[in-house]
Amino acid sequence: MRIGIVLPEAPKYSETFFNSKIKNLSESGFEVIVFSGVRNNKEHSFKNVSAYPVYSGRYFKQAVSFMYIIFKTFLIAPARALKLISKEREDGKNIADAFKILFLNAHIIHYNLDWLHFGYATMALKRENVAKVMGARAGVSFRGYDINIYPLKHPGCYEKLWKNIDKVHSISEYLYKKALKLGLSENTSYEKITPAIDVSLFQFKEDAGKIKNPLQILTIGRLNWIKNYETAISVMKKLEERGVNFIYNIIGSGDELERLKFAVYQEKLEDKIIFHGQMKHENINKIMDESDIYLQTSYQEGFCVSVLEAQAKGLLCVVSDADGLKENIIDNVTGWIAEKRNPEDYVNKIINIIEMKDEERMEVALTARKRIEKDFRIEDQKEKFIKFFEN
Repeated sequence: MRIGIVLPEAPKYSETFFNSKIKNLSESGFEVIVFSGVRNNKEHSFKNVSAYPVYSGRYFKQAVSFMYIIFKTFLIAPARALKLISKEREDGKNIADAFKILFLNAHIIHYNLDWLHFGYATMALKRENVAKVMGARAGVSFRGYDINIYPLKHPGCYEKLWKNIDKVHSISEYLYKKALKLGLSENTSYEKITPAIDVSLFQFKEDAGKIKNPLQILTIGRLNWIKNYETAISVMKKLEERGVNFIYNIIGSGDELERLKFAVYQEKLEDKIIFHGQMKHENINKIMDESDIYLQTSYQEGFCVSVLEAQAKGLLCVVSDADGLKENIIDNVTGWIAEKRNPEDYVNKIINIIEMKDEERMEVALTARKRIEKDFRIEDQKEKFIKFFEN
């Protein structure tokens, strides 16, 4: 079976979800081709076909390239090219826009595939008719941004996608139900396959359940507004005011770094909040070994792999009540769920953890670890994706 996966760019080393998915499918006998929007010269363990470049501002070069690619596509796959233009015209596109869509998909359309799978719902926009034109089945994966954020700015953006999709994959029940509200039909075939981890890479901490002085708190994630680090910084300020001695380590990079550093400066917490930037997995593992509490204050999350990894390591997790996090953590059993945008609630949860006995904290950590081993194994995810494409 031949599967084409459409992504904005070929997955980087750190993008474990897509890398493991591609690796597992390939090892199971599927031929996988990744169609990416960004051309790069890096070597990959899979076949990567990049989109044709767009020369912004260089009108003559773009015009020549456009005509050449269109001519080439009609030469290689004339029937599919004509069919795609015809379908786009039927959907109300003018002739110029129909040809632009053909150009956008010229690197995909001539391949013979059994499945064309969109790694994000947004990647299916302007590609809704491509799978049918190719005689392939169309699949899509839901992620947090696709379902929670993008439709707010673009109402009705997936109306055409819902009519042309054969099967959907969601990383959480929440995202699937949200997609139904956005117009996805309940009759469309659906599978929930959560993120998963290789548990063997996360050895359970020897001192799990114990609390250090200073208390070691950790967050791992890109420095983006949706992660809501402002609330996390407010939590740290309130902990300081209540006499808690702590160090808060933040691992990740992003465009919010300057603003967040300024917020830390304003709260006079520079000696307590440390920004580490991007780190290699082995170094992250070391900091996780030294940490007591994992904090995730996100406004929204599809699921969050970092929280899975933290539970596997034996960290005590305090997370927001955002979306998929409520499926990731069982409140008061495998961790604690706080109200997003409510720093005081997080503080109370953390103070409660500090005041617990070591044995009580250890019980939570062990329960979380056992649940990860039972429900979020990479081996199970592999089997589920095989069934997704075989059925």
